[in-house]
Amino acid sequence: MKLFFWAIFIQIIILNNIQLSGYINPYYYLIFILSIPNKTSNAGILILSFLIGLVIDIFSNSYGIHSFASVTIAYIRIIWSSKIIHTKTEDDLDINNLPINLFLPKAFIFIIIHHFILFFLERWSLNDIFSIIEITFISSLFTFVLFIIHKLFSANRI
Repeated sequence: MKLFFWAIFIQIIILNNIQLSGYINPYYYLIFILSIPNKTSNAGILILSFLIGLVIDIFSNSYGIHSFASVTIAYIRIIWSSKIIHTKTEDDLDINNLPINLFLPKAFIFIIIHHFILFFLERWSLNDIFSIIEITFISSLFTFVLFIIHKLFSANRI
């Protein structure tokens, strides 16, 4: 729960005030959605994801796009976890327990999907698809760097 408030604080106070050329919008709060323990019920994961998205929407005046993208990522995370849960234990699937070499590819996939949904809903036009892809890629890289820093400084990085 500490990460919930920390991610909101970092996102609202610092990252929402950083916009370089309108293309770099890192979204650190996504780390919370990926860090929710696998022992949490599916409904709990979806509700917590919605709540963090809602708080970000309220402070960003974004009319629900963060909530939608967050719940979508949570749903994809639930499906992904259920597909491979038969081959590994729950502790092996928990992103907090993953070594950095397994954490980074998984995190990058979720970041790209989240950012694409977010920017597509923000622009809502296929005419801007190349612009959406560009801003998705650039913002995803900066969010990914924040995730690397988070993982390096977290206690469970082995």
